[in-house]
Formats: sequence, C-alpha cells, structure tokens
Amino acid sequence: MPSKVKLPLPAKTPKLHVRTGDKVVVISGANRGKTGTVIKVFPAEQRALVDGDAAVYDTRHIKANPQAGVEGGRTKRLRPLHVSKLALLDPTTNKAARVRRERTEQGVVRVAKKSGHRFAVAGK
Repeated sequence: MPSKVKLPLPAKTPKLHVRTGDKVVVISGANRGKTGTVIKVFPAEQRALVDGDAAVYDTRHIKANPQAGVEGGRTKRLRPLHVSKLALLDPTTNKAARVRRERTEQGVVRVAKKSGHRFAVAGK
C-alpha cells in the first residue's frame, strides 16, 4: 500500500533524460518492455505521461451533475509513470539506451552511449 505522506517538492526542478515527443521503453514494472511516446513531462514530480503500448490507465468515478451537463460514470485517465522506469528507445538498435549529454553549437545534445546515436535538440 502506498504511503499517505506526501514528500515536499524539490526547491530546484531536476533535469530529466526524457522529453516530450520521445519514444521510450518501460524498463521495470508490469509493462516492462513495452514502448510508447512521451506526451507530457512533470519535472518537479519526476514523472511523465506515456501514450501507446506502455500507457497505464486509472479508472475515475465521476458523480453526475445535471446542472453542469456532466454525465456520471467511470472514465479512464492516463497515469504518469516515474522517469526511472523509462529509457529512451535507440532507433539504431531498437533497444533501451542509456544517454549522455554533449554540448554543441546547437545546444545540449543527448547521445546514446553504446550506438552513439544523437537525439534531436528540442525546439530546433
């Protein structure tokens, strides 16, 4: 059973190895080995929303509210995964890749350690 204690968020948001639009592989848990695309990243919580085979859904129960036009029932909602469970998908080997950062003229580039594949710079 998960802890009821909420830990405080860090003062400085940590850097993550995944970004929005990245193809990732789940490396631990029930969905191990499944791939997906990162939709949104939450750096302060160190979590990411993943769509595709690796997507994990929660069922939410919604109470009907006729005045607001809300119909009651159950809906599925994406659950964010912790970034430690995700690894970038290396397109050359089609496997999970560990990543290092290199500084270039375009900015900081992520490079796969084994294959040397360079991942695109965000926003460029």
